[in-house]
Amino acid sequence: MGRPPLPIWKEFRTAVPAEEGKRRADMECRHCRTVVKNARPTNLLRHRVGCPGLTDDVRLRVEEADDRPAPAPAPIRQSAVAAGHSDEEETVVERPHASESRRPALGKRSRHENGDGGNLERLASQFTEKIAEVIECQRRELQLRREELEFQRESFATKMEDKRRAREEERQARREQREADRQERMDLARIENEKNLAFLKAVMESSGQQRK
Repeated sequence: MGRPPLPIWKEFRTAVPAEEGKRRADMECRHCRTVVKNARPTNLLRHRVGCPGLTDDVRLRVEEADDRPAPAPAPIRQSAVAAGHSDEEETVVERPHASESRRPALGKRSRHENGDGGNLERLASQFTEKIAEVIECQRRELQLRREELEFQRESFATKMEDKRRAREEERQARREQREADRQERMDLARIENEKNLAFLKAVMESSGQQRK
């Protein structure tokens, strides 16, 4: 009974069978259809790290399967033949635990952590870019608002200046009208006085002629 296959082999299927004594099999990834030639566990693990078709949940499931200890095999009975012992005597020898014979690959956890760190860095970079875009958009909106307020201020100042000039012109026109009215009244009074003086002069001349 051979050793159980590593969990990583479950994520691949045989593309080209192995040749006896020459080469290993070529394995095709079940997620991205990439063929790993002369497949070894290290090659398969290396492909899994950068597999574009491997989702996060599947990656987590596979890594948990890698970390899970393999079931202990049944004890194997061996016939112990030694001097002074019967041929029928048997000794029970337990095979070492698979987890003891197969040490965890160095750097596996670090690759996982590095992957998480890379994801965090990528998310942080994307978040920073989004924040920068939002800030830039708000800055442009504020600049447009500032220009709009400046235009409104200039327009309001122009309107106020036009109103001030209109009021000044209106006051000037009223002053000129009052001056013209006053001059007209003075002219009328002068003419009326001249008429009265002429009438009195004519009356006086007529009275003088009658006395003579």
